[in-house]
Amino acid sequence: MTLASVFGSITIAFGFAVVGLLINYILMNLPFYHRLSHLNFVKSDKANKYLGVLYFRQMLITSFWRHFNPKIKITGRATRDELLNLRKEMTYAEISHLVAFICVLAVAAFAYRYKPHNMAVVPLLISNVLFHFYPALVQQYNKRRLDVLLTRIKK
Repeated sequence: MTLASVFGSITIAFGFAVVGLLINYILMNLPFYHRLSHLNFVKSDKANKYLGVLYFRQMLITSFWRHFNPKIKITGRATRDELLNLRKEMTYAEISHLVAFICVLAVAAFAYRYKPHNMAVVPLLISNVLFHFYPALVQQYNKRRLDVLLTRIKK
């Protein structure tokens, strides 16, 4: 495993982030998108803590990554409409990450299928989990917290 394969894997992961955004833009207009917006892989707080989702979330909040999507931010006291819009943006980010995760997973499977001795797949899978799967889990965690808040706020 060389440094080039590590940086190549990171580049592929970032490149597929754009693919995820584009595919998600197409998916938004399909009838099953509403069902996608209510996905929950990890439902319990205990499981989130065990998987390290809360630590990853804290790392995102305290690093430069927090500036990456300024639409996913609450400043001050938000209205119900602002919270609903925030949830919509979180869903868009989550599904984009999941689509990118699946695409990179397909690339990794293809690469491993045709060159099983090539260990470049390992950094690709690691960068895929770090750049796509964990951010999607963080979005799901934040959406669940936001849903609790939205149920408390009556229209």
